[in-house]
Amino acid sequence: MAAPSTFSENVEMYLKSIFLLAKDGEGRAKTGDISKDLAVSPSSVTEMLDKLQKAGFARHRKYQGATLTRKGDAYARRILRKHCVLERFMVTTLGYGQGKFHDEACRLEHVISDDTERRLRKLVGQPKTCPDCYDGKRHHCGLLFPG
Repeated sequence: MAAPSTFSENVEMYLKSIFLLAKDGEGRAKTGDISKDLAVSPSSVTEMLDKLQKAGFARHRKYQGATLTRKGDAYARRILRKHCVLERFMVTTLGYGQGKFHDEACRLEHVISDDTERRLRKLVGQPKTCPDCYDGKRHHCGLLFPG
């Protein structure tokens, strides 16, 4: 598997999905839940989890789900932080309404640089708690539209 700087959008989506499902679940992301979240087959999930495990980004045990390693967790947080800052920028600066920004942030999170993310974070006053503030059930930063 390639170095993190050259990860595909697909790999990043898996890492983000595992992170969020494990956070909202029992500390693990079940294969079926990942499959549903990413709209891919369970066999595709198993194949990717094997690749992530070999690369040192995840741990996967059959019928027990997946967890991220420290390296995988750090990478997933990096992607999710980009997602959150993009959402915050779109809502607070560009005036996007509720429900109008998630998909756009999802597309952009994979292409903005770490430097741009840092600059946007400063511009919009993104809290240091990010990405722990992300609400996986509502699919956006929990601080944007509380309640």
